[in-house]
Amino acid sequence: MNKFYMTLVCAFFLSVFVNAQCSIDYTYYPVGVNYGLHPDTLPDGVVGQFYNQDLTFYLPLDTVSGGVFVEFTDFHITSISLPLGLTWECNNSSNACHYDPLVSQYGCVNVSGTPLVAGNYDVDVNLVATHSLSALVGTESISFSLPMTIINDTSTSSNVGFAMTNSSGCSPIVVEFANNNTGMLSYNWDFGNGNSSVSSQPVDQIYSQPGQYIVQYSAIQTNAAYFLESIEVVSGNCSDSWPAGDPDFFYTVSTPAGVLEEVTCSNYLTQSFPLTINSFNPLELTGQSVSIDLDDDDSAFGPCSSIEDCGSFSFTPMQQAGIFSANGGGLSINYSVMEIPANTISVTDTVFVYGYPDTANVIYDTINTIMYTATNAFAMQWYYYNSPIPNATDTFYEPTTSGLYSVVTVNEYGCATLSENVLVVICDSTYQPTLSANGMTILMEDSALFSNFNWYGDNGLITGIIDPFLEVSVEGSYYINAIDSFGCSYFSEPLDVSADIQVACNEFTWIDGVTYTASNNTASHVLTNISGYDSVVVLDLTINISSAVTITQNGTVLSVTSGASYLWNTGEVTQNITPTVTGWHWCVVTDANGCESEQTFYEVLHLSTSVNDMLAEQIAIYPNPTKGFLVIDTDYLIEKVRIFNVHGNVVESQMKENAIDFSNVSNGIYFIEIHTDKGLIRKKFIKN
Repeated sequence: MNKFYMTLVCAFFLSVFVNAQCSIDYTYYPVGVNYGLHPDTLPDGVVGQFYNQDLTFYLPLDTVSGGVFVEFTDFHITSISLPLGLTWECNNSSNACHYDPLVSQYGCVNVSGTPLVAGNYDVDVNLVATHSLSALVGTESISFSLPMTIINDTSTSSNVGFAMTNSSGCSPIVVEFANNNTGMLSYNWDFGNGNSSVSSQPVDQIYSQPGQYIVQYSAIQTNAAYFLESIEVVSGNCSDSWPAGDPDFFYTVSTPAGVLEEVTCSNYLTQSFPLTINSFNPLELTGQSVSIDLDDDDSAFGPCSSIEDCGSFSFTPMQQAGIFSANGGGLSINYSVMEIPANTISVTDTVFVYGYPDTANVIYDTINTIMYTATNAFAMQWYYYNSPIPNATDTFYEPTTSGLYSVVTVNEYGCATLSENVLVVICDSTYQPTLSANGMTILMEDSALFSNFNWYGDNGLITGIIDPFLEVSVEGSYYINAIDSFGCSYFSEPLDVSADIQVACNEFTWIDGVTYTASNNTASHVLTNISGYDSVVVLDLTINISSAVTITQNGTVLSVTSGASYLWNTGEVTQNITPTVTGWHWCVVTDANGCESEQTFYEVLHLSTSVNDMLAEQIAIYPNPTKGFLVIDTDYLIEKVRIFNVHGNVVESQMKENAIDFSNVSNGIYFIEIHTDKGLIRKKFIKN
């Protein structure tokens, strides 16, 4: 079946992206044949560099062998041998890489991983084909080899020897090296920049000039690595018992990590012992066990209906090179172990240092107001005063504002060069300066772009003022003439300034909604009339704070802090009064600014040492504090009782015998005035 063999050669270049499927290229269609592969060669791999290649195959529907028409019903990829570090995966892995060409003639394989050893390899592909004659002659086992070359790494920033951080860039660059093989016997580094090292972890290296620097690394390993290459089953507990002939073997070879190689019952191999199993990728030995389960299909009237167990057992391969024997579970085997001896890992890599593009020559066309450059660059960005201009990435730019312009040119490596500044003068006919006020100070908001200023008032030019702000001393209308460094002159709209003079006691709420508690001559408020014209009102506020007032007693005289006028709770309006009764007295003092003090209280406890003292001792009130009832305890005849609040107002109350009910009044401090046949006395109490 030569044609079938050729079909499979073209159909399988496989891909294995770990945990990912390949992508089929449905635009591919073979010309002149009914099968094919795209691309039709395996690209070279590089040691230490990640390898990833998708290959699309187109399967045949049928073929003719020996004049017999054969129709294919299934292609099954069983194994692919690859250089160490590479693996493979088909796009139909969920169906164990079975392909029915009657469903779809397309399939793909992905080869991926990181090659570990350089060399020229034959990639062996093993598969089983099921066709229309398989019921009579069985399935067809197909093997073919594809050449593949793995070369030493000379360009990657990460390889089996070391990794480089910042291994390419615009000069100068600092490259950090990380050794990927710790614990080796010795190291030798040549960084290509004139420096070398024998350290396991060298210091960072500086590359100042553009160019390619070859970094050479070598490390002597300490241990060899061993790989299981093949298994030969010499004998087992089975033979083909009916009607005669060789056993129909099917088997599974596995490790705790998974299946290495498998032939199913429907795809049995008809042969005698010894049975050679070598289609799996070489298995690196780390002390793990390998299990073999071998069976013989003795079915006479249907496939897989009568199974004979040839034997099964597990063994742990020797970690040394050679051919070894093992027996158990009815099987006798020989197995081959390959050694990759301890040797020197020699790797080269490349540091790429890139130069900068030529400085752009910017030309300013003053007639057409356009800047341009003939410099050929990968990318460009125009700048205004060293700030990038959005979307200005072409070879030309049309400025609208005076100032310094430049352009940055970038090459394909991302290296950038800044041009010289170009002065552009454009006087904007639509621009007007904006004025604002802070108290009686008017200032130009966007003055940073201008170098000269002239202020004007109701009487014309204000001489001697060259700053972008103006201290206003009189009300009026003001505007500014701003001149930029390019000679362009601009005039603002006039701004009317007026003062609102206010005097208040303690606090004042202005038209801006703010309540001021201190004098202020900086607050301003913008008023806009129906025509949209702005004017500024500046607050000139004086806050007078009411004086602190105290009452003192000297003998029978009460005196209050000096002020402009006075008002006592007795109705008296002098600074000093002589109270006629004990108890609480208050006074309000008005100062020279017309600001009234708060009510200030003073309790007169003694008027003299005579009658009032005796009354105070003979009259008691309780409970104090009280919830609403107050009892007067005295042997004197009570003629009248009045209760006052702290403001001197009489509070309604009811008296029955010597008890007073004032439960309807609010909680607080109160004064009771008791008139007896012996005199009058006042006392303070609290309702709570």
